Amino acid sequence: MTDIRKQVTEQLSQLIGLKLSIARRAADMRGFHFGRLTLRPDGKGSVGEFALHIQCPWRIDGPDGIVTGDGDLWDSAEPDEEVDWDTWHYDENENLQDWQIAALLGGYDPSTRSFTNDTGFLVVEGVEADDFGGATVTLSGGYRLSIFPSGGVGEDWRLFRPSAPSHFVVRGGRIETSTDDPT
Repeated sequence: MTDIRKQVTEQLSQLIGLKLSIARRAADMRGFHFGRLTLRPDGKGSVGEFALHIQCPWRIDGPDGIVTGDGDLWDSAEPDEEVDWDTWHYDENENLQDWQIAALLGGYDPSTRSFTNDTGFLVVEGVEADDFGGATVTLSGGYRLSIFPSGGVGEDWRLFRPSAPSHFVVRGGRIETSTDDPT
């Protein structure tokens, strides 16, 4: 096992047994929170025990195929004949990614613009990693979250505890640890 694969596996293994609790988005970065929810220190919403911020290609698949992925952000949830593509924007109109995540998780908190997991599944059962910082997180119910770093320079994804300043970061398929503001 390579060092990258080992480190990614070790870090993501902290999620085993935790439920995918929240999915939210900041622009085109998708954030998934795992575990027990607590109020943010600033009082503006809630966070999970761990947060996984993904900026590279990713996908959730399930028993019936692909549920959604990063590419669905740029597709409308409405039929094409009803979309004015000259004015359509994923933040101002319903995009397919948000629509599919809403259907999968079942809940929504409008005050934090977060999809909440109101189901009895999507608990992390296992993790696998590759030599380039990619990973697959196996979830109960027959679902998987797969992460595919695809560039040589930019940040791919990060895992952190919102209450701690240290982040495990995959950038350009390599590992780094950063100390960032956790909010």
